[in-house]
Amino acid sequence: MRRCDVIVVGAGVVGTALAWELSRRGRHVVTLERFEYLHTRGSSHGATRGFRLADRDAALVASARRSLPLWRELEDDSGVQVLTQTGSVDHGDGDELRAVAAALDTEGVAYDVLTAEAAHERWPGMRFAGPVLYQPDGGRLLAEEALKAYTTAAAAHGAEVYYQQPVLSIEEVEGEGVVAITDFDEYIGRVVVVAAGAWAPAVLDEVAPAPPITVTQEQVFHFLPRTDGMEWPCFAHYGEPIVYGLETPEEGVKVAEHRTGAVVDPDQRNSEIDPAGEERVVRYVEQWLPGLETWATTATTCLYATAPEERFSIKRHGSIVVAAGFSGHGFKHAPAVARTLAELALTP
Repeated sequence: MRRCDVIVVGAGVVGTALAWELSRRGRHVVTLERFEYLHTRGSSHGATRGFRLADRDAALVASARRSLPLWRELEDDSGVQVLTQTGSVDHGDGDELRAVAAALDTEGVAYDVLTAEAAHERWPGMRFAGPVLYQPDGGRLLAEEALKAYTTAAAAHGAEVYYQQPVLSIEEVEGEGVVAITDFDEYIGRVVVVAAGAWAPAVLDEVAPAPPITVTQEQVFHFLPRTDGMEWPCFAHYGEPIVYGLETPEEGVKVAEHRTGAVVDPDQRNSEIDPAGEERVVRYVEQWLPGLETWATTATTCLYATAPEERFSIKRHGSIVVAAGFSGHGFKHAPAVARTLAELALTP
């Protein structure tokens, strides 16, 4: 049996961010991941993620704001740049834009509102039909590089991570703490944090209340710019559905719908691209992104684990902390979420 201070189940972005946060505080952390290093089965793989302070929920604005300096701390600690600030653009449904503006106002975050003409002049590869909200702190996270940076920086602070060790059971032991059992070993710590994404309910297996999440298979596409050197901000276009995108180095511009995928079992998903969904995204590009070619050069799938109202599910139950339901927009919040989880895990 191996002893540690905190066991972390899951080596996605939240789990690795937490291992870094705890290990740099001098805590002995063991992370257990069911799949191989940098696997593509969950929600954290891929080259990029958008970083945005703009959101309809003031709590998420505050969370992204807290995360910004923490991403910079990771860069300083690891020596790897993971965040490029290109600014973020929101447009589309007027009620949604007003909600974004109100949330930013609540948190005292600066932004500008541009006319459609002024926005098109600045970003000629995009088309707009009404007011555009521009927030300068948004940008692009290099997702895979961030995972690598968190993993290597945590290891440098003494954290251990074991891949291909699915947790078979978790047991609380009175006076001892909590034990996580795998096929390879048993690990005992004062606290276990389950950050297993779509697999959180299966890992918990009634040892603690399962988070109320719905798992869907979503898909993203990349399109090449027609002209080199064009500026592409991180963007969200509010409508039915919401469409988002950002520039991805060497892949073009990522474009995807938010939360239109089918409900799946994470262990039974087929990872196949839905042709109807791809056709909708291509039509969107033809109408709204004239600076892009109108065929996708790459297509891939990922999992969303969505909580009610897209609110993150973070709770402590005795010696078990559960973090799930990041709803397809949790990557940017990982540093702030990890700090919250660390405080929960270290509370006596």
